[in-house]
Amino acid sequence: MIRRLLQRNLRLYFRDHISVFFSLLAVLIVLVLYILFLADLSINMVSNQMNNMVDRESISYLINSWILAGLLSITSVTSTIGGLAAMVRDREYKLIADFKSAPIRRYVYVTSMISSAFIIGTIISLISLAIYGAYISITTAYGFTFIQYVKAVLVIMLSSAMNACLMGLIVSFFKTGNAFSGLSLMVGSTIGFLNGLYVPMGSLPSKVQTVVKCLPFGHVASVLRKIIMKESLDMCESGAGADAVNGLRSMFGVDLLWGGKVIKTEASLIFVMIVLAVSMVLLVINYGRKYEEI
Repeated sequence: MIRRLLQRNLRLYFRDHISVFFSLLAVLIVLVLYILFLADLSINMVSNQMNNMVDRESISYLINSWILAGLLSITSVTSTIGGLAAMVRDREYKLIADFKSAPIRRYVYVTSMISSAFIIGTIISLISLAIYGAYISITTAYGFTFIQYVKAVLVIMLSSAMNACLMGLIVSFFKTGNAFSGLSLMVGSTIGFLNGLYVPMGSLPSKVQTVVKCLPFGHVASVLRKIIMKESLDMCESGAGADAVNGLRSMFGVDLLWGGKVIKTEASLIFVMIVLAVSMVLLVINYGRKYEEI
């Protein structure tokens, strides 16, 4: 039964071509903004910070890798929200009552919803990785290693699972499509700032940086940056030295600092997994409560 509901949810999402397009819209917007407006500005800024000791191709590889990591942390959020639209639609049009009257255990429905959101988030994020990864290879002549891709995919899957549960918990409080659209718009508008993509982490006020460090999205972005930017940072370090690169790591949110110490990758991943587990438990509890109200 879970498989049938899962297939139903995936069909509802992927047959709506507009929803799929808007899930990929963040990729297109970032590409256009970077290519048309931000490329030379970002490269010149980093080049000056490194006293022109690193060639432009290496810096371009660095900036593009930073954007890709942030973009993936955004896509896994926005696409999972899109995958949860069916949950709100079922409540708004009372379709959930049909599932309640059927011989289906209550956990089956919510499990299928979260699973479909996870699959959608993973697929859209992998498409984004493939598109921007190809763009980086074409424009900079550099590419990521197989190990980098494997690690990035694993983090994408963890991020999609966490976002499916966390966003599922939030969405479970919404009853209408209009309210859900407002949530999607709000998240889509702010998530780029919350993970340090639109504005580098080091440029944000200290209080905002503290907020980012308390949210799982910033930790996902940091882990992805450590994976995807590793080779480009090594290139810059060989040319400009470790001190210059350490400044970049803090500025671009590769390293998150707490109390003057760098938050380790393992700590970030544990934090994300804790958010996943807590969100899943709270979602099951909240859904069970609302299920009885129908």
